[in-house]
Amino acid sequence: MVGHGSRRQEANNDVREVARSIGERGGFDLVEPAFLEIEHPDIGEGFKRLIERGACAVTVHPYFLSPGRHTRGDLPRKVGDVAACFPGVRYQITEPLSAHPLVIEASIERIRETDGFDDVRENQKLDAAQRETRSCGTVYLVGAGPGAPGLLTLRARDLLATCDVVVYDYLIDLDVLRFAPARAERVYVGKVGRGRQTPQGEINQLLIQQARQGKVVVRLKGGDPFLFGRGGEEAEALYATEVPFEIVPGVSSALSVPAYAGIPLTHRGIASSVAILTAANASGGSPGSDALADLSRADTIVVLMGVAHLREIVDGLIACGRDPHTPVAVIRWGSYEAQQTVIGTLHSIAEEAKASGMRSPAVIVIGEVVRLRERLKWFEKHLVESAEFESALTAV
Repeated sequence: MVGHGSRRQEANNDVREVARSIGERGGFDLVEPAFLEIEHPDIGEGFKRLIERGACAVTVHPYFLSPGRHTRGDLPRKVGDVAACFPGVRYQITEPLSAHPLVIEASIERIRETDGFDDVRENQKLDAAQRETRSCGTVYLVGAGPGAPGLLTLRARDLLATCDVVVYDYLIDLDVLRFAPARAERVYVGKVGRGRQTPQGEINQLLIQQARQGKVVVRLKGGDPFLFGRGGEEAEALYATEVPFEIVPGVSSALSVPAYAGIPLTHRGIASSVAILTAANASGGSPGSDALADLSRADTIVVLMGVAHLREIVDGLIACGRDPHTPVAVIRWGSYEAQQTVIGTLHSIAEEAKASGMRSPAVIVIGEVVRLRERLKWFEKHLVESAEFESALTAV
């Protein structure tokens, strides 16, 4: 039984209580609550407790986790790493409850019980009639921002509200999908490092096929579609097949995640230039020495998708002449409640990040502006204050 782990203790207590109830009502002797992030026991601890109690096969049940990045990426990787420590013990991971047909049916029944349902159905019939008269649909390549639904643009929200199909990526917060109408088809095409991969050619064909059926297609991409988002490749494919398209810029994680960590990328007297690079390339390796040499002179360097190659990156920058004492920040799950920031220097950050268990998705910021974080970390201060306020209310 696995929950995500929240800064709200009440939510974590709910997961523990549900695990207990599942054990009692299901007649299962061996049930342990565990958490993917933040809370304890974590997956490793929960797994170990079951083995110590005599389990030889473990079923990991994601309790209402979405069928997105966690259950397709973080969870399988974490469980696989833990299970490798217990050879001979079998394990499997169930689909999350949020994707279970009975949950969907229960949601439909609840909607039908509400007032105004007949009006909604009439509007859907009208939408269907309008779609039948449409010769070719349009594909909107939409940036969803760094994660927090509140950072979605108004244009993106409005397009979601009127679309027929949403084709979305791994890093999309699934709460964003609630802006799409219930009738809209939702298609997951995420790419997860060391996990499930949807070939880019397959995604291109999907967009073309859906549009040729007269549908309004929202291609929802993390951050901005034209900044390391392969939006240009998809736009070229649409152009080549004469499918109408529109680009809807998004708030890039390269800019917003440092801001949520209290790090301005430029600051008068400290930094007047910024270089942004990705550590993910066609061969799956780290940035080459030539690329690092070209960018190392920028006052601030932002690296996306670079945690797996952090040591090679910092060693390469030091080799290019960057001061080993240059401050570095690694920020994971920026703009989410689970945001985690680790601070170090070019010399120390690889070990600091490893010791803290940092992994993707994360943004790396290198430069003197990182020193401003201690005074400007507004978001994490807000999270702490909110947690303290909720604890005080609970105590009352």
